[in-house]
Amino acid sequence: MSRTATVACLTGAGTAPELMAEAVFALDRVARMHNLDVRETHATFGGVALARAGQLVPPATRAALLGADAVLVAGADEPALDEVMAELDLRAQATRVRAGQRDDVVVVSPRFDDAAEWTIERAFAIAERRTMRLAAVGDGDWTELVESLAVLHTDVALEHVAPKLAIPLAAFQPSRFDVLVVAPAWAEAIGEIVAGSAAARVAAHGLLAGHGPSLFVPSPDGGHSLAGTGVVNPSSMLLAAALMLDFGLDEPAAAATLAGAVSAALVDGPQTP
Repeated sequence: MSRTATVACLTGAGTAPELMAEAVFALDRVARMHNLDVRETHATFGGVALARAGQLVPPATRAALLGADAVLVAGADEPALDEVMAELDLRAQATRVRAGQRDDVVVVSPRFDDAAEWTIERAFAIAERRTMRLAAVGDGDWTELVESLAVLHTDVALEHVAPKLAIPLAAFQPSRFDVLVVAPAWAEAIGEIVAGSAAARVAAHGLLAGHGPSLFVPSPDGGHSLAGTGVVNPSSMLLAAALMLDFGLDEPAAAATLAGAVSAALVDGPQTP
């Protein structure tokens, strides 16, 4: 018997419709392979929604958000994304980066100071479903908080990495890590360094919710100039869909299939100018 999951597909302007179309096609194929029934609810936000409904986030879009198991967004550079995010209980950010065929790193950090404990618990849970390895980047109170929660996850191999050491490792040897849980002061720098540290790499982002659906989005592509030309690169969008399958719908096998296909295309697929 297949499992049913509802996904709110929110599409902005520019290249967003093309990216969402690729994600929907890939999700359909992967869902069939893994006996998963993905039911999509499509809605617009931002400039397109303003033109059609007179609001950046219309009531129909809010209803789609709150009625979903997970939210997939195309249009990360839409300013209205902040208004979409405000509708949800988003506590942590998880940035996933794949480089080459197999290198795969997840960087987790709290969005707010009072979400630190929840975020660290979620990072341990992510490590438990991957390779049982977690690196904590920070100092002082952050290190103490991670240690206090580690006693509940003795199956995970925990290491503490000072920020001044983590930065060069993230830049030149990102495969040294599997899951990193990073103090807020260092999160943006570590995430950007890991995401930009290798050729044939792709990054996507998840905003993880304490209650209700989490939200998943590709890296911004700068997108309006390429709209309609058929040349936009969907790799980050597809990885965002894989991240949604994994962290949003609890379907790690389906997520691995899609993420592996993205990496294979980047490494061995036909290259375009």
